[in-house]
Amino acid sequence: MKVGRSPSLMLPLLLFFLLFIASLGANVTTVGAETAATDPVDILVDRRIHIQNGGLVVINDTISLSTQINETVEPLQSFSLGFPYEYSSNLVYCFAHNASNPNARLEAAMDTGLGRVGFYGVGVAFPSPINISYGGSYNFTVTFVFSDLIYPSEGLFRLEFPMYSSLTEDASPCNVTLVLPPNAEYKESSHEFNTTTIDSSQILNHAKDHLESYARESAWLTFDAVGAFLLIDIPEVRRDLTLDETGGFSVSDTYHIINKATAALPSITIGLPRGAYDVSARDATGSLEKPEVEPQKKNVTLYTNATVTFRNSLTIGQATEFTLDYRLPWESYVSQQGFQDFNLTFTFLEHFDWIVRKLTVSITLPNGAQFVPDLSSMDPDVVNEGIFREELVFFLYNVTSFHDLGFSVTYRYLVFWASFHPMLFAGIFVLALFGITFLWRAPRPPVPVIPVSMDVLRGFVDAYEEKRKVRLELETIEEQARRGKIPRRRYRVRRRTLEGRLSTLARDLADLREKMQEAGPKYAGIIRMIEVAETELDGLEESIRRITFRRQRKELSLETYRRLLGEYHRKRERAKTTIDGLLLRLREEIR
Repeated sequence: MKVGRSPSLMLPLLLFFLLFIASLGANVTTVGAETAATDPVDILVDRRIHIQNGGLVVINDTISLSTQINETVEPLQSFSLGFPYEYSSNLVYCFAHNASNPNARLEAAMDTGLGRVGFYGVGVAFPSPINISYGGSYNFTVTFVFSDLIYPSEGLFRLEFPMYSSLTEDASPCNVTLVLPPNAEYKESSHEFNTTTIDSSQILNHAKDHLESYARESAWLTFDAVGAFLLIDIPEVRRDLTLDETGGFSVSDTYHIINKATAALPSITIGLPRGAYDVSARDATGSLEKPEVEPQKKNVTLYTNATVTFRNSLTIGQATEFTLDYRLPWESYVSQQGFQDFNLTFTFLEHFDWIVRKLTVSITLPNGAQFVPDLSSMDPDVVNEGIFREELVFFLYNVTSFHDLGFSVTYRYLVFWASFHPMLFAGIFVLALFGITFLWRAPRPPVPVIPVSMDVLRGFVDAYEEKRKVRLELETIEEQARRGKIPRRRYRVRRRTLEGRLSTLARDLADLREKMQEAGPKYAGIIRMIEVAETELDGLEESIRRITFRRQRKELSLETYRRLLGEYHRKRERAKTTIDGLLLRLREEIR
């Protein structure tokens, strides 16, 4: 007996089969669309390398992303690029921006990797997804700022750098342009370059038709620029701003500079803020030759360039410290807001091409003024509150001219404080005069004074200054040894020599101190004040080493470490200033 299927069962089975076939067709269409969406993006790289006076190397990678007229891609949200990891220790700053608008900064994430070992990656995030389908394009620039890529070699300067940008995809083409410093002469290199000259700078060009992904090729070149190119290191700059209640604005900039070139460095040109005037220079010994200033007349619209001539030319590896004192026009930097609020608009450091490893900026407000954090652009790292004055201190590290260094500080100040100091001093003078009149009964017998030989004074001052120079040189070679800049054997030999010289100077100074103390209370007092300042300096150096060790062991927070370090540095500067003043008094007597 045959069993037949009911028509009511066949119809649902037929519908299910048709729906299954349709779903397979839909899936095939979706996969095809995704495949079409993964068409490659055309990448063009334009690398421009600038060598700045001082030793910084700036690499600008302009990336052009585009498609053909018939290609589609998913909107781009980010892009990654980088360089071989061995150059990561030389990177001091990096930022990205729209190629057509340098002010339109893009978010750049540092040290993101490129998905492969041996590369330092930077991830650039676009503010909104970029659609470049059907022939569209988008251009952006990533700027890398490197230090310590240039060093002297056989009478020339040698530059070692990453030749190409490291990308995760192939690019075509890649153009490399290298701009030498003014008046520099190209000698040789590891790659072929076409050379042209614009004004006084040589321009080197190199083109690569196809740049493979994950390029890690290094390059080198040498150039001659002896006498026309600075190669320096600036471990520290301190800028002290003082606003007084009479409308005066004075600045003291202290620079610590190390010459890294083989040619001797007799002078250096420093860029000062707009409108600087009454410029003078000094070092630990005393006043330096009056700086050459341009423009010679005060001009609030132009930067002031001051050329400082050192007491002795700096040889390779030699360090010096000097201070520039000058004044600024109050009305150009300070504005009044309302009845009692004043705003200082300034730049931490400007008009320079180097890297400053540590920048300390202190602002001393007028008597009676109080800092207003809510109306200021940023908060200081330290606020020192005195009896009548407040001092604001900012610390910045690895500072370059590419950083945003502008800031504003608002303080509250009542105008009656301008007459406070004169009234206070007048009152003190009257009281002192009254006390002297009634307490001074009879003249006291003069204290016998034994005249001191000028040779003794000159010998003491010269020996003490030489001692300071030897200690500074000892600190310099210790820093070089710590950073691996000199061989250990050479470091040990040089250190033994310097320590022996310090021992000899200590014996000489002890004899000279005894002779000066025997000459009377005047010189005995000067010697005592120098010894007190020296003891304070030794204690501060030990305190700095101790908190640095505790910070390395993470026993101190970063905020506490910075606060203590700033306090110790201020006390150290005051002690050094005390010693400088006492030595200057002795040197004036010699003259």
